[in-house]
Amino acid sequence: MDTVINDSFELSRKINDCLEGIQIPNQDSHLFSTLFHNIVVEYQRSIAVLTKEALYGSACCLVRPLFESYVKGLWFYKCATENDFLMLRKDKFKKIFNDLVKDIENIENLGLIKAKERYWRNLNSLTHTGTAQLARRIYNNEIRNAYSNDFMVQTLKFSNMYALLSCGELAEISSSESCQKQFSTICSEMWAKFK
Repeated sequence: MDTVINDSFELSRKINDCLEGIQIPNQDSHLFSTLFHNIVVEYQRSIAVLTKEALYGSACCLVRPLFESYVKGLWFYKCATENDFLMLRKDKFKKIFNDLVKDIENIENLGLIKAKERYWRNLNSLTHTGTAQLARRIYNNEIRNAYSNDFMVQTLKFSNMYALLSCGELAEISSSESCQKQFSTICSEMWAKFK
């Protein structure tokens, strides 16, 4: 697991270097999307920090909001109306998450419906102290961390993937050729590691 933790920190550093100094157009669709994707990048690093410190439950709690922030970043860039931005500014945006996913998939097939169907229930359970979280706190009749290395490696890889995707979205939103080239390089390096 140490290798994946180190890879997660390295990815975080590369993403932050890539995004440093980008300029975002002054439009709500760009601004709010950027904010959501920025949260994904921060949560990815937080998950790595918490995992390194063996605070696995706390790390797992962030995976759902990371995924949700990625989806919202896409939705506010591709689908939102002026009224949606107004409601978000008033903290009254109430669109159902499943509808966000469907709206995005109607525009572009990104596999979000499949990801949501596969992971959403477990992500909610981890975030809201459900069975997925509670069951990983008992080991041989003792109350202690019982998160397997495999589970935490998959958690790190999931967060890394969505942080990388958010980096790509930010490179696109910014229209920065330098950022887009750096993003392409990061993707090539990551692909080489996972071959």
